[in-house]
Amino acid sequence: MRIAIIGAGFTGLTAALRLSQKGHKVTVFEKQKNAGGLSGSFGEKNWEWPLEYFFHHLFASDSTVKNLINELGLSNKLFYRQPKTSVFFQGKISQFDSFLSIIEFPYLNLPEKLRTGIVTLYLKTIENWKPFEKISAFDWLGKYYGKKPFEVLWKPLILAKFGKFADQISMAWFWARIKKRSFNLGYLEGGFQTLTDKLIEKIQKNNGKIYFNHNICCSDDLNHDNKFDRVIFTTPNSTFLKIISSLPKGYKEKFSKLKMIGALNLILILKKKFLTDGTYWLNINDQGFPFVAVVEHTNFIDPKYYNGQHILYVGGYYPQNHRYFKMDKTQILKEFLPSLQKINPKFNFQLDAKRYTLYANLHAQPIIPLNYSQLIPSHQTPIANVYLANMQQIYPWDRGTNYAIELGEKIANEIENS
Repeated sequence: MRIAIIGAGFTGLTAALRLSQKGHKVTVFEKQKNAGGLSGSFGEKNWEWPLEYFFHHLFASDSTVKNLINELGLSNKLFYRQPKTSVFFQGKISQFDSFLSIIEFPYLNLPEKLRTGIVTLYLKTIENWKPFEKISAFDWLGKYYGKKPFEVLWKPLILAKFGKFADQISMAWFWARIKKRSFNLGYLEGGFQTLTDKLIEKIQKNNGKIYFNHNICCSDDLNHDNKFDRVIFTTPNSTFLKIISSLPKGYKEKFSKLKMIGALNLILILKKKFLTDGTYWLNINDQGFPFVAVVEHTNFIDPKYYNGQHILYVGGYYPQNHRYFKMDKTQILKEFLPSLQKINPKFNFQLDAKRYTLYANLHAQPIIPLNYSQLIPSHQTPIANVYLANMQQIYPWDRGTNYAIELGEKIANEIENS
């Protein structure tokens, strides 16, 4: 079959790999200048490794991506470390990534700490997630963790991430976050670009074609002279709806119920550490901050790969119409800097920063309301031989490289068996 794939993120590239391995003639169209999607990377002069636009790592439980890495002969490039995760609350950083650190957490009493540890362990043992989609995360967490642990640990993060949607988010979403999280985090030598490059190499070896800077604007771009037998869209829903305008009204209405929010990352390239206690991932649990996470990549990965510089991500999630998405990097820095100085009062941007950059994506996180499984359209669309596979269909799992690859495998199998 002649197969078109729209989007060269990990879902599109994995589908292209599998289908080209079966002898199909695969063509991938990517509107950006490079592959990777949300896992895309950029480089700087004198850096040995590129860096992802948005912070990335793997969990020990991410078996699909590990299997692909092994298959592609990259297992020697994959390594794991146990970086430090902390919480910023009431103006202080407190480690919060192990049972011992929970016991030492100063903002809960001993019964609350024990309850927090026990409930978290309970969630990790649960396999059947379906009952969780009938209740909101707010309701379940408040009931089982207790009022204060919920107010201190979880409510600020869910509010910061989902805003007005926070009290509608399904407990199934939260369960998935806890279920798959691991103390050990994985990364690839050369970053995730190593995996992207190898996938492209294999696809091209199988006579697959990949076109960059190629924006598919309408269905005529694909159907001219019956060019393709199958078409797979890995784009956000809104992009898919614009391109395929002939979809039935009922299908469009069902799609309209699936919402997404955007993400924005300010990346600071520094002369010295920002999180001097060695924290890699810092959740912001204090109210009033314009971002929800501060991630010091070089407290996880040796700064020697970035010419001895220290890499700090400052990120948040926002509604797609948020004013931040209309601002440039200088304006965002001005918004973020006072809050960064609350975290590290000694931080002096003029002295400590070498340069900075900004990346944003309007389709970074699906909104997961109650009974989300009943809202997800199938991969086969109402248009014959046109398929959809994007991050809004990986439920109950949350977005991530592992599930993007798993989705690529799934849609390739569906096409092969169609």
